[in-house]
Amino acid sequence: MVDAIIHDPYIALALAVIYHAVLDLDSDNPARMAEARAWLQFVGLNWCELLGVSEEELETWVAGGFALPPSAHRNWRY
Repeated sequence: MVDAIIHDPYIALALAVIYHAVLDLDSDNPARMAEARAWLQFVGLNWCELLGVSEEELETWVAGGFALPPSAHRNWRY
């Protein structure tokens, strides 16, 4: 994804929602984990496609259990 488009507030919001869902996968609450996984596998992946994430990047991300890089939060504004 091109860094320039991340400064769009709606794209930043969508990325923050996706990021929060990924964080919920590590929740102590099993219902929250299941809901986050279901959302990511359907709606979240569609959002990623709309944001221009390639199919190969999505497949790699899903295969890795939706893992985020250690610095994923650094460039996001909340």
